[in-house]
Amino acid sequence: MATHTPSRTRSRRVATHVGAVVAFLTAVVVWQRAVRVVTRAAVASLPFDGLVFSGFLSAAVFLVGLALLAVGWARYRGVDLGVKWPARAHWPLIVVAGSGAVALIAATAVLGALTAVPYGALAKVQYGTLDPIAPVLAVAGLGVLVSVPGLALVCQVLVQTPLRAVFGGERAVIATTVLTSVAFVSDTGGLAAVPSIGRLFGVALLAALVGLGVVVNARDVDGWRRLFVLGGLLLVGIAIVGSALLGVDSIAGVAYALARVGVLALAALVYERSASLLASILVYLAFALTNVLVLLTTAGGPAPF
Repeated sequence: MATHTPSRTRSRRVATHVGAVVAFLTAVVVWQRAVRVVTRAAVASLPFDGLVFSGFLSAAVFLVGLALLAVGWARYRGVDLGVKWPARAHWPLIVVAGSGAVALIAATAVLGALTAVPYGALAKVQYGTLDPIAPVLAVAGLGVLVSVPGLALVCQVLVQTPLRAVFGGERAVIATTVLTSVAFVSDTGGLAAVPSIGRLFGVALLAALVGLGVVVNARDVDGWRRLFVLGGLLLVGIAIVGSALLGVDSIAGVAYALARVGVLALAALVYERSASLLASILVYLAFALTNVLVLLTTAGGPAPF
């Protein structure tokens, strides 16, 4: 009968759960693209301009698919999703985290103004002062509707719960922040719950590095061989970070990206401490509403991008 040492058993669990994260993110990308194609085809036959209707329909179908995937994973692994109101003892942390998300966005906007980089140029969104308010609010509301629950379902349920099963506690918070930052954060654009193909590849590479590092650490290899492998993994990790930094055009862009990393970290932290998905949703909601408010208050002029 084959026997396995605890370290090798753990390495297999880590590889399985980190691989599940990559599989989930891949499924999210495929699902979002499928929903977009189907809804566009369905709306194209309508006798009226269905742009807004198509957006809301896509959002609803996309979120239902995410919810089904999250519930399926939770039932398969016996995971508590935390769909409950946070306990009273956790509200101070949630308030601080939500306030921190607001402060990060506000500080980025101020830094952008001081360095002559409009916030709209970073977000790739620009509202004119003469734009009708109803369509603007509809588009902004659609973005909040999709991003807030989408980020919570993807980042906390599909990423953090598998990582928490093998890392646990604060290490799972750090691992979640790193992987979701690679997947979703850039120095421009929004914070969507769907990674691009390039970022998905980056997550897969990073996950492979983590799995290989755990396997090497678990196996009985000599010190020089282990040092050689882990040193190579470190160099590849540095290359990933360096390539991301080379794409940043300004100090405001660095602050913009770091603010989003901070929001992801705060959401992961409150989910870990409170075991409530609603706690993370409140952090993302504070971030999303502040983001829209900044864009609306800085409206005017031609689009700076």
